[in-house]
Amino acid sequence: MDKEPEVLDVKNLNGASPLQKGLAVFLMIMSLLYTVSPVDLAPDAIPVVGWLDDVGFLVTATMNAVQQFTKDQNSAMVKILKYAKWFMVIAVVIAALLLGGLIAAIVALIMK
Repeated sequence: MDKEPEVLDVKNLNGASPLQKGLAVFLMIMSLLYTVSPVDLAPDAIPVVGWLDDVGFLVTATMNAVQQFTKDQNSAMVKILKYAKWFMVIAVVIAALLLGGLIAAIVALIMK
């Protein structure tokens, strides 16, 4: 009838592994460099699409860093961030494709 006490998993209370933390820092630095770099997948001269990729990379890298540096890797926040960052990646790609297609269609109509 007595329940056994839960054993604390010390590994999961210290955050992610050092390799995952290092990769998160590297991705954060690279996303910051990408944001300030004039060379982009979508040039910043295109109003919305140009900023969308910058913000998408930066927000995704930030969510990844928060996820990796959270002490309790079993927390609900870590699980939510895991899915939120992939949702962000997919949303940015879809939005960029839709806006890029829309801009291409407008340019094609203007050039006729």
